[in-house]
Amino acid sequence: MEHWLPLFHERLETLLDYLPDAAIILDHGAEEAMAAREAQVAEFYDARREAMTKQGFGAAPYKPLPPGALHLPVTEWKEAATNRGVSQFSPFDSPHASAINLASRRGRSFAAERSQAGGNVYEAVKAHVAGKRKDGKQTVIAGWTEGSVERLESILRDHELAPLAVMRSWADAKAAVAAGVIAMVALPLEEGFESGDLVVIAEQDILGDRLVRRARKHRKESDFLAELQALTPGDLVVHVDHGIGRFEGLKTIEVQGAPHDCLFLMYAGNDRLFLPVENIELLTRYGGAGEEAQLDKLGGGAWQARKAKLKERIKEIAEDLIRTAAARELREGDVLPPPDGAFDEFCARFPYEETEDQLTSIEAVLDDLQKGRPMDRLVCGDVGFGKPKWRCARPSSPR
Repeated sequence: MEHWLPLFHERLETLLDYLPDAAIILDHGAEEAMAAREAQVAEFYDARREAMTKQGFGAAPYKPLPPGALHLPVTEWKEAATNRGVSQFSPFDSPHASAINLASRRGRSFAAERSQAGGNVYEAVKAHVAGKRKDGKQTVIAGWTEGSVERLESILRDHELAPLAVMRSWADAKAAVAAGVIAMVALPLEEGFESGDLVVIAEQDILGDRLVRRARKHRKESDFLAELQALTPGDLVVHVDHGIGRFEGLKTIEVQGAPHDCLFLMYAGNDRLFLPVENIELLTRYGGAGEEAQLDKLGGGAWQARKAKLKERIKEIAEDLIRTAAARELREGDVLPPPDGAFDEFCARFPYEETEDQLTSIEAVLDDLQKGRPMDRLVCGDVGFGKPKWRCARPSSPR
């Protein structure tokens, strides 16, 4: 609906209209990003106009509005920016008299110590901090996350770097270093810097590049179907209310005078079901052998009877699992806590940002090792798409 927003209003306001007195500060490369975005919008518009002459299967024609009706053109942005103060960050020196030079420079990297056989990067950090403090400079050590700050703090304390304190914000860190303390704080800095009497050492300066990836929620196709592309005509599917059917394809039917895309499902006795595409989550892929499957009949009682029988079987399995879990809880085993110091250094050298599932698996294993009970846990690490994956499973046997 937002693509036709200009048709519902006399004019569209911008953020500048709502904040007439606000200062505008642009990041380095912002103007290049604006031009690239404007070209991308124009490309999408041209593609949609061209698509109007082609009839896609089951798709209603898309009538786009000109980009200038919905997006603020770069020329209008520059005209609006000239009437107000605009500041811009730049990593380069500027000859303009109004430019403010922060006199900052890149901080030290400890890559040489990391690559040196037998070298101790943490001792090098300790010596570097001591030298800067001797010169009267304040030091902040920045970790990528709060968890990495805690690990680094433990390691640096083992190497007798003091006085050291973990702060929750940049303001607290500045107050701490002003009092003569080496502050540690969570800041997503790619590298450290020095500016005036302040020295900031980033986690990546010490441990190397951290390979950060955006967290993503993963969904299993075996649990439910979320995309139409996951189905091909002839596939067997299971509807939560109607049972096993066969997917015949996508069909457009008219509902209240408007075309509507539906999944065409065939059941026993040539019964037909048209399921709107927005309700595709009601389907799961049939997991058995396709040639042995028998289609259910719409409105019949066979599917409901099988569901009831399956619930009883699940209940029996659950009772067995409860008995097994109770037997496991009564047995005793060795308590195996991770070694102090060495374990933290080992974890700190891991160059990836752990996913939520990975952190959960790691914490669960460490917790089990320290419970003093026998543990049956299999952690399988495989490599796919350039990143590690972790799976965790508990066998039902108490042995």
